[in-house]
Amino acid sequence: MVALTRHHIRSLVLKLRALSLACHGLQSKEVRFGTKSAGQHSETLWPDYKKLCHRACKKGYSLLASGATALETVTDVTALLENSPLTNAGYGSNLTWDGHVECDASVMDGSTLHFGAVGAVPGVKNPVKLAQHICKKQRCNALALGRIPPCLLVGNGAHQWAEQAQLATVHSKSLISDKALKLYRHYKKKVERYELRIDKILTPLDTIGAVCVDACGNLAAACSSGGVALKHPGRVGQAATYGCGCWAANATFHVPAAIATCTSGCGEHLVRTMLAREAALEVQRSSCTVTGLHHAMKTKFLESPFLSGVEERLGGLILLKCIPSDGTGEFLWTHSSKTMCISYMSDAERRPRTRLSELPNGAVPGSTLVVEGATFKLNPLVERAEIGIYS
Repeated sequence: MVALTRHHIRSLVLKLRALSLACHGLQSKEVRFGTKSAGQHSETLWPDYKKLCHRACKKGYSLLASGATALETVTDVTALLENSPLTNAGYGSNLTWDGHVECDASVMDGSTLHFGAVGAVPGVKNPVKLAQHICKKQRCNALALGRIPPCLLVGNGAHQWAEQAQLATVHSKSLISDKALKLYRHYKKKVERYELRIDKILTPLDTIGAVCVDACGNLAAACSSGGVALKHPGRVGQAATYGCGCWAANATFHVPAAIATCTSGCGEHLVRTMLAREAALEVQRSSCTVTGLHHAMKTKFLESPFLSGVEERLGGLILLKCIPSDGTGEFLWTHSSKTMCISYMSDAERRPRTRLSELPNGAVPGSTLVVEGATFKLNPLVERAEIGIYS
């Protein structure tokens, strides 16, 4: 069963800038040993999630209004979300089997196609800022003695890079929230008693991410995650993997549509399907954004041969598409999990629009998907800036 809807929340008029972000998940998810799958958001915490999304959107809008680039904006917004104990990223991340915090994060700059990421990094307050620093280093042709700048660093090597870059590093224990510690102790006991083999347990997998277009028409995307609870030390998920966690590419003379995406779900499944990149390419090829995204989510994820044997295929994705040549754009989201929290804002909004997207009543998570979104128009100034990049 597949449910496809095109939900125009309102016609958006984007004068200079737009920000769209998703607190992917912000939910409890059912976990079987070694796997994870999306469940539903906690109704009691929904007001807190909404406040967090509103605050992040307002910050992003303020940054764009002050002239910040798309890459700077998605990085700072994601960092704000990392600092919240509500999310499974940065502070409050799920703990590894050994009881430590190891985070994944990545960013992609649509104007340069540069990518930066960190995986299983300990003791870094905001992993997404480290990913941004690595991304910006891609502009250097080479390091001393002709060494190539890295685009992905993991573990202690990533931590050392953060120290050298004078980014905020902290004691690993300071990233452990009371909630994460309680969940860790609870699940560890279950595993030790072998209850996990027959029971389902709830664990927060609140992966976060953001996409945006700035006043110059440049797109960027960012994502961050603490990974699945009780993960093996050193495990790296989609949030740190190229083409799997986020994707961003400006329009060119040959490709008129600029695209930015960000994914959520089981990291291993998103790595095997490269959903962020596959969805972006599919939408670029399609004449209709909604059907293109639906087709990508259906064929590249729900029906992907790379997920053969996987019973529950739960994931989600946000996508921002801009066509500078005709001044149009769309922000869409899709998911096969029961719910996904999204928030967005533009010049046309007086306040962020936040909603809890849900599957249709009676739909089976993992075999049904929903596609929704909003349309907007680009300002001529943005069109000229974007066209100038074609040459």
